[in-house]
Amino acid sequence: MLRLVLGPGGEVAPDLLRRAVGRGAWVHPAAACLDAAAKRGLSKAFRCAVTTSAQELHAALLGQAERRATGLLLAARRAKQLVVGTDEVERALEQDRAVLVIVASDARAAASAPGVQRAVSAGRARVFSDKANLGRWFDKSEVAVVAVLDAGLGRALIETLDVLMIPKPETPKSASRVKEDG
Repeated sequence: MLRLVLGPGGEVAPDLLRRAVGRGAWVHPAAACLDAAAKRGLSKAFRCAVTTSAQELHAALLGQAERRATGLLLAARRAKQLVVGTDEVERALEQDRAVLVIVASDARAAASAPGVQRAVSAGRARVFSDKANLGRWFDKSEVAVVAVLDAGLGRALIETLDVLMIPKPETPKSASRVKEDG
């Protein structure tokens, strides 16, 4: 379940940390549920008129999840709980030290490594960002794959990266125009 809160300006904001003060509303991480929440559920939960769309909620969730995932990866790096590169990741997987493997979306060769494939099969791998962005975060030109070694950071990243997998809600069809008498 995802928590949403009402900001001081009346805007709806995701609360992925589940720590924001004030009234919150819980939504299933599904496009249909975001749509239902935007249409009527949030106004009822917050006891005031809320105007947002499923697309706006989805975009806000993705934005916050991307920022949180980046922050968690950098925290793992600072804590020396992260290994970078296919060889290091494979070694960490062989030693059963890797809690989570993150593969760049454009890293076909790294994704086909045997240990990474086992991590995928075991549900311990996620796709995030691309090689250039991962490289920027880790002071390299490109990074195809990383492994998180800390259980707490790994769980937090899995939960956060799963938010990025919520399907985009369909764009509503434009309302038919009402013909005015002239």
